[in-house]
Amino acid sequence: MENMITSQIKKIEVCDADYMGEYKLYHLFNHFTNIATENAMKINMWNKDMFYQYGWVIAKQTLTLHQPIKIDDVLELSTVIAKGSFVAFPRYYFIKKDGKEIGRCSSIWTLIDIKKRRIVSPKKIGINIPEVQHYFHLDTPKTISLDLPLHCVMKRQVLYSDIDTNQHMNNARYIEWALDTIDYQVYKKYFIKELSIHYKKEIRPLEFVKLYLGQDENRYIIEGQNENQESCFIIEIYFDKR
Repeated sequence: MENMITSQIKKIEVCDADYMGEYKLYHLFNHFTNIATENAMKINMWNKDMFYQYGWVIAKQTLTLHQPIKIDDVLELSTVIAKGSFVAFPRYYFIKKDGKEIGRCSSIWTLIDIKKRRIVSPKKIGINIPEVQHYFHLDTPKTISLDLPLHCVMKRQVLYSDIDTNQHMNNARYIEWALDTIDYQVYKKYFIKELSIHYKKEIRPLEFVKLYLGQDENRYIIEGQNENQESCFIIEIYFDKR
């Protein structure tokens, strides 16, 4: 079982934190991607020859946190795959501090042909998904209901700093964009205890996206729409008092 798990130790530095000294989720999700890549290489689900040809992308994910993560916290971040289907493959993440689990994330990944911009089966390109040899099980990422009235709060363009090696907007940048739509003062009293995101349509370089926001007490929904009014992503956030 140990051969299927990848773990890393991460100390939260000042450059990782927001104005409250709390770990920015943008950095957390980027770190998830880093350890997922390391794990995928270890279990032969990805290799450097796939660069610019094929890439693993996230379809949806749900993060839950039991407490805020702050500067000088030392975390153990772990990831492992779960049993997948033809093109949808679950991946779990676990966050520990002082040996105690303080958070976890459930995600669904799929493989794309970068040049053709479409989903491809791993078997079609010679990747054999390893047999799962563990008993971890997390619920699938949450379904998000668009049951709140939303209003447009800003328009943004996908620029150089937003783009990753799959040649579209980096999955963690969606989080930054969403958090920028919420009142700056909220973060003084509350931390994010749950965040779910559905990536519905990829956002390509130089595209413009309108961001829509809805709120019901400590629950927020953010939707991004392209210029054709197509939904590109939906994010649901629950806050809790510090």
